[in-house]
Amino acid sequence: MNLQSRNRNGLRALLAAFVLLLAFTSDRANAAERVSIATPSRGLFEFPVVVAMRKGFYKDEGIDVDKVQMQPALGVKALISGDIDFLLAWGSALRAAVTGVPIKNIVGIASRPLHVLIARPGIQSPKDLRNKVIGVDSVAGTVDYLSRVAVRHFGMEPDKDVKIIVTGESPTRLVALRTGAIDATPIDVAFAVKAEDEGFKRLVYLGDLIELPLSGMAVTDEKLKTNRDQVRRVVRATVRGTRYFKQNRNETVLMLSDYLKITPAQAAKAYDTSLNSFSDDGMISDKGVNLDVQLTKERLKMTKDIPLSQLVDWSLVREIK
Repeated sequence: MNLQSRNRNGLRALLAAFVLLLAFTSDRANAAERVSIATPSRGLFEFPVVVAMRKGFYKDEGIDVDKVQMQPALGVKALISGDIDFLLAWGSALRAAVTGVPIKNIVGIASRPLHVLIARPGIQSPKDLRNKVIGVDSVAGTVDYLSRVAVRHFGMEPDKDVKIIVTGESPTRLVALRTGAIDATPIDVAFAVKAEDEGFKRLVYLGDLIELPLSGMAVTDEKLKTNRDQVRRVVRATVRGTRYFKQNRNETVLMLSDYLKITPAQAAKAYDTSLNSFSDDGMISDKGVNLDVQLTKERLKMTKDIPLSQLVDWSLVREIK
């Protein structure tokens, strides 16, 4: 065989190998399992999932994520009906599970609040809140509870020394703060850092005061039972995303700035403030879960004891350690 023939045959072999490689890559891409993850809104509470998506951690597990946004109550219904696979609404999932809905939180993301008690410029210190008004989103909700925690932390009594009224969601409460209709309100730290740039005063970060879970991922009991391997891979990628978020400040801050449309300086401040609120191992302590259960039972006027095994399942998180 002459040199020209050998070169031609070598080229054919190389092309054949390239075609096989393309086919293999295509097959792997086609084999990726598509799952839907619902989130109530864009925010810091769900950002580790965004990190895991952007860094390709789900794809590493053979998972193609479709992240959709829907109200928490609708998300619980969609989870039960099978219209979505996973839900990033810790509180709504927990409340549903307490009432007997067969779903469980399987990954803890933020084990402490991500709220800052922010006040109008005229309030320079916590003592200035006496006889003032704090705005919340609903009666007996998480924001209402955190307001009462803060007021007691400052040595005052809610409803006696400080009035607490319902004024709506975070954007509405910020408007009320700007107009002077309220004097302070707990808001997500990403909103708070923007408000501080406008001259509003940070009084306390609630994540430093109390261990109350804020975000996690829920799944149905049925999916956990029948498709445990897929759930395990989603759990592993999610925990990996949270760890990457906590261990890579500079890159995370840039991603956060891009995702939440805030300045890099604001993103850095939000990151540094909230870092310790995020779980290191994908679990929430029994103390934190029990406090949330206690508050849920009070809202629902329930007295029945609820075993934690009905509400959370950390077995997959433990398996991937």
